[in-house]
Amino acid sequence: MERMRKYYLAIIRRLLITFFCLSVVPIFSFAWIMKGTVEETNVIKLEKLAQATIDHNAQLISAFLREKQELLQLLVSLNQEGAFFDQKQVEKMFLAISGNGDIVDLLVVDADGDQQSYVGPYRTLVAGKSYQDAAWFTETMLSGMHVSHMFSGYRNVPHFVVAVTDPLKSFVLRATINSSIFNSLLHSAQLGPKSDAFIVNRAGEFQTPSLLQRTKLNETEKLLLSFNLRNETVITANEVYATRWLINDHWLLILKADIGDSLDFYLQIRNRVILIVAVIIVLSLAGATYTSIALARRLEKADKEHAANSMQYAHVEKMATIGRLAAGIAHEINNPLQMITSQAGWIAELLPDEDPAQVRNFDEYRKSVEQIRHHVKRAGTITHRLLGFSRKISTENDRVQINDLVEETLSFVQKEAENNNITIIKNYADNLPPTLTDGPQVQQVLLNLLNNALDAVGQRGEVALRTSLCAGNRLCIECGDNGPGIRPEDLKRIFDPFFTTKETDKGTGLGLYISYNIVKKLGGTITAENKQGGGALFTVKLPVVTLNQQG
Repeated sequence: MERMRKYYLAIIRRLLITFFCLSVVPIFSFAWIMKGTVEETNVIKLEKLAQATIDHNAQLISAFLREKQELLQLLVSLNQEGAFFDQKQVEKMFLAISGNGDIVDLLVVDADGDQQSYVGPYRTLVAGKSYQDAAWFTETMLSGMHVSHMFSGYRNVPHFVVAVTDPLKSFVLRATINSSIFNSLLHSAQLGPKSDAFIVNRAGEFQTPSLLQRTKLNETEKLLLSFNLRNETVITANEVYATRWLINDHWLLILKADIGDSLDFYLQIRNRVILIVAVIIVLSLAGATYTSIALARRLEKADKEHAANSMQYAHVEKMATIGRLAAGIAHEINNPLQMITSQAGWIAELLPDEDPAQVRNFDEYRKSVEQIRHHVKRAGTITHRLLGFSRKISTENDRVQINDLVEETLSFVQKEAENNNITIIKNYADNLPPTLTDGPQVQQVLLNLLNNALDAVGQRGEVALRTSLCAGNRLCIECGDNGPGIRPEDLKRIFDPFFTTKETDKGTGLGLYISYNIVKKLGGTITAENKQGGGALFTVKLPVVTLNQQG
């Protein structure tokens, strides 16, 4: 009774929690709607801010690059061709345009791609180099001016260049841009701690470092490159992306704004909602308590009805089990009865030959009588077992020795195992303590497990029985087989009523369910698992109950 009382108290607690949660749903719904409204407003504002920011930065970057192109074109227009092949003249040009440090070096290449003049820190690395096959040189000779992608080149340092040619395309003037100064133009585009801004080329290669130090594009950013040179704004669950194409659609400026960075206002609303929820909790608790107690009482009544139905299921399953055993038991009884008939006939044949005064064939009579007694006793033993097992399940506890109980139960299926060449391995622990329990019900559980094991292994299989004293002063009975085992998805449902993996005409789906209820009622546990080597293993654990404990 104490255990059941605790059980229903636990149910009441769960119901209280459930009703509590349900009572808060309306306010949470309201809060969710507000959250969605605030977030939508925030996203719209953030989208506009991102568009304005990327437009501003795109103009700055375009203006910066255009300024460098125009500066080189101005040098070409102000100086004659010979000046660009004069190292000293080129050095003067470099001094004139590199005052603010945004140009790293200046290079002059003739129409064949050979270096003619160079001013900068990499003179020894690039001296005498030919740029005939360089992509920037080819593009400049074709279009008259060019802004390259970021590359390493001969100097093995990431950089990009701006190059122009004279009207006759007799030489190319190239300037290397200080990437750090160029990259600093993007810092003003960062809209929050988790926001990012960077430039990539059409191949997805970073032309400026990511403000968040990323080295790869995510799937959304890759999609932006496939928008066929459109300036797009894309909104995902957590970010707002704005893009602008630069320098004749060779570069893509990507601005990523994190939505979470701009939700401070929402956090204030959330605190107010928490206060409202707290008030609702107090108001809902009284009603939830009353409803939970009423439901728990109805559940208790339903459980009692279910327990009564379980006893009926147990009786039905027992009858089905006895029906399966009938063939084997009939075979066992048939042989002794045939022997009795044969021996009785033999005595009948001998009696007419006997003289009442002399007992001729005494030895034959004696042997026949012994055979009759032996087989009559055998039939009586089997009948006694059948009657003892098939009596209605009681709730009376007796002093039980588990090893003897397992061995007696095993005798019911021994013949079926022999007929199917099934090997039964027995491993009983010695000196197991007796316990007060309902022996016939434990036998029913064991018989269900044995029958399932025999069905699982089929012909020439193997079933193992093991008893032991396990932790917590409990008696353990293990029934394992080398069959196909239990599917993982079935392990969770193996003890559910009417659940069976057998064919419809071979199982009712009540055996393991009834076994589970019996073991639970006896204060024990039953578990099912798959063995590592294959096959299923069922473990029954029963408490060791003494007479003092029962009283």
